[in-house]
Amino acid sequence: MESLSKRISGCFVMIFVMILFPLEGKTKENLPTIEELTNGKVKIEDLVDKNNVDLVKEYLSSGVYEMIKKGMVLRMGTQIPPERFQPKAFKEATKRNRGKAVINEDGIVQLKDGSLWPGGIPFIEPKTGMEAMGNFKFGTVWDDLYHSPISLLYINKNGKRYKKVGQMHKYMYTNCRTQVPPLGTVKGYENILYKRLSVGTYPIEIKGLGQFTIRYYDDVKNYDTGFVYLPAFKRTIRVSATTWQDNVAGSDLVYGDGNAFQDPYSGWKFKLIKEKAYILASEMEAPFIYFDKEGEFDKRLKFDEGYKFPRIGWTIYPMSIIEATPKIKHLYSKKIVYLPIYPYWPACTAIPLADCYDRRNALWKPIVHFYGDHYLLDGEPYHVMYGGTYYDFQTDHSTQMWYKEYFDTNRYKPEDITLRSLLEVSR
Repeated sequence: MESLSKRISGCFVMIFVMILFPLEGKTKENLPTIEELTNGKVKIEDLVDKNNVDLVKEYLSSGVYEMIKKGMVLRMGTQIPPERFQPKAFKEATKRNRGKAVINEDGIVQLKDGSLWPGGIPFIEPKTGMEAMGNFKFGTVWDDLYHSPISLLYINKNGKRYKKVGQMHKYMYTNCRTQVPPLGTVKGYENILYKRLSVGTYPIEIKGLGQFTIRYYDDVKNYDTGFVYLPAFKRTIRVSATTWQDNVAGSDLVYGDGNAFQDPYSGWKFKLIKEKAYILASEMEAPFIYFDKEGEFDKRLKFDEGYKFPRIGWTIYPMSIIEATPKIKHLYSKKIVYLPIYPYWPACTAIPLADCYDRRNALWKPIVHFYGDHYLLDGEPYHVMYGGTYYDFQTDHSTQMWYKEYFDTNRYKPEDITLRSLLEVSR
């Protein structure tokens, strides 16, 4: 009898804890492995190619499935615990601000009293497409970041690399800051979300071609401000609103494809197709460093179909699937966005997968991002990106972007990323 009363008492305690902390269990979900999901038909380190792809088809984006049929090979990688994904300060901000976010029809996230979002993930369990994309826009993990030299590699239909373009990027967020003082918002920059500097480094015909951009907190009230420097004419001109649909240096990606979705939200509407789905994407931590400081690839990194498809590791993530359709005239009829659900939230805050559809609503271009290794800062692992591949089904041509992202604790101030700094770097 005493044992029964203890068990009943224990049940009440457990129910009480679940009522008080309903999200704790959900955010610490143990993900099934691909071996469990396929009942042992596919195991860790197995290769998935066009001959056995149907074993994992239900866990693939449409674009990845079609790329595999074109010759891409997936290696089943190793999952890492979600607590290693983000730094402590970001996780604490997410917990501290839980349940406080509201979002309007334009995708602007604020606190319920109308003040600016102080940082962390706004919606742990997004119920709408706009909430999911609000996480992406306002749930950035890194406050200030820069890329090591970026290499764009152009691959033709025969799988040969025939061109290489270099760039340099710097970002600074002036809102939603969780780690670098001042936290929350930088005084005087309340209306700005981030500032970005991007400059071409080679070949000679694009060297110095640079862009300075401001993304505003509310991009409906204030559309992006941007300037481009043209070294051939030694002139700076205002960037037009249509540049998000222009190709980057003749590559397979347009400016709006940056981070898979870089367009201002004011020109799009979002529909949540599925709240949670188990999807294969790049493993968060690569088994070795894919390339060195000079941009040379490690010999252990294999490519398939010539150099079209790097053979990287893939693991299961819980993801929201969002359909983004433009409200303006656009080269895409829609994008299908695959966005991880917290806490499986990459430190580099990039969308792992997206499928772009042409105006006839045919699958045109998948975007696949690669995650990489990590470095330690104050004893915490900071995971970085290695870039991504942008494959064009219509031309059987692709562009790969390779780089590393680094978080900086004290190098930049908002005043360091300006039109003047664009001219200084570009010249």
